[in-house]
Amino acid sequence: MIYQYRRKETITVTAGRKKKVIIGILVALCMTVTGCAGSVKKGTKYLEEKDYKNAEVEFQDAIDKKKNLGEAYRGLGLCYWEQKKYEKAEKALEKALKNGTEETATLYNILGICDLELDKPEKAVYYFENGQELSGAGKELLKEMAYNLVVAYEKAGDYQSAKEKLDSYLKANPDDKKALKEQEFLNTQISEGDQQ
Repeated sequence: MIYQYRRKETITVTAGRKKKVIIGILVALCMTVTGCAGSVKKGTKYLEEKDYKNAEVEFQDAIDKKKNLGEAYRGLGLCYWEQKKYEKAEKALEKALKNGTEETATLYNILGICDLELDKPEKAVYYFENGQELSGAGKELLKEMAYNLVVAYEKAGDYQSAKEKLDSYLKANPDDKKALKEQEFLNTQISEGDQQ
């Protein structure tokens, strides 16, 4: 996905590996960890089929019945996220965490992206930083979250922190062209700030 965060230029932020993979991982986790049944299982099936209207109905039914609340809220949040309803997604995913769903790097990355979309960069920083600390994150997801953290700091106007995180990112990914371009921009912003 491409997200525009700055007036002058476009910054690309990937929303994760393919959505199918994210949903598949979360569905598998749901099935193995909690043994989802009933409405959550039906909602998950609809979510996999991209039938978001029916998925919402099933997840909401589980919430109303107070069945598998963490998984129901997570499913509902993913359903909203897939539809780019970021405010609703954020609320549902935060309720999922409060109701015992497993804290995963994928979930934190999605929450961070929601917060970038909702112009809450400080909150996005929290999710990207803490999500990288969670176990079980793959190399690509960690790379994505590290870059998203740069974007969040930049959007918050903290160019120095953004530059520090970007320098670290570039040590691990020296051939990343979008990051190199971002480095030029940040150097300009910091230079202009020094002159003021």
